[in-house]
Amino acid sequence: MIRKTIFALTALLMLFSHYESYAQYAPATQTENQYTQKPTAVYTGQGQAMMNTGKTLLYTGASIALTGLTCYIAGAASYNPDPCCPDMPMYPVFALAGAAAGAAVALIGLPFYIYGNNKMESYGASHIVFGNEGQEGGAGFFEMGLGIPNFLSFDALGGYNFGKNFFMGAGVGYKTYLTAGLIQEGATASLPVYGNARYSFGNRKVVPYIGASAGYDIANAGLYTGVEFGTRFRKAGAKRGESWWFGARTEMTSTEYIFLSLKVGRSF
Repeated sequence: MIRKTIFALTALLMLFSHYESYAQYAPATQTENQYTQKPTAVYTGQGQAMMNTGKTLLYTGASIALTGLTCYIAGAASYNPDPCCPDMPMYPVFALAGAAAGAAVALIGLPFYIYGNNKMESYGASHIVFGNEGQEGGAGFFEMGLGIPNFLSFDALGGYNFGKNFFMGAGVGYKTYLTAGLIQEGATASLPVYGNARYSFGNRKVVPYIGASAGYDIANAGLYTGVEFGTRFRKAGAKRGESWWFGARTEMTSTEYIFLSLKVGRSF
């Protein structure tokens, strides 16, 4: 009886080992993708998470670097030296530092992206693709930001998703300055009310996006504009484009001050 039991267990272990050794060559599983309303090949194992992580770091780092360069170019173009104080202000230094930091983040993410993508290709894995169905409709955003050099920001937006990639809406932001008088004498905060539009490139889970804002800063009585670049990380199985947004924004005011802020947001 004992020998028969040992023999049966040994046979089961050999069978299980044989199955595991060939399981990696199995085709991708078929699941119902809520965005396309049709069966889509989705592989959630080998390489997928690493590739998504690499793409997020790569796109976000490149966005920060591009925003830093935009901030530097815009600042240099609008700079008028004061004869009494000809020294350049500090924001070009912060802009270049942000560009360098963004480039470093992108370089860190690049090997993760390459390795994960190669692993997916070697296993025949398929990417999650988001279609148009279920993407149109109202949407809201909450965002938090860290301004370089010295402010914190909170933004709330509402608007409409025109398909899977284009959003347009309006929002209000609140910035609290860690140093008084940054924009004008005695200013400790700003309250911009603005319109916002952003476009995502592609229909996969992790994609880059660009955006633009224009409005009015109520607290400081001046115009407000912004240009942003970043990474959109879509939430699988969600409706109306629920996503995480990571990126950077160059913000400009009518008082000729230019700021670089790092942003993280959630749309629902």
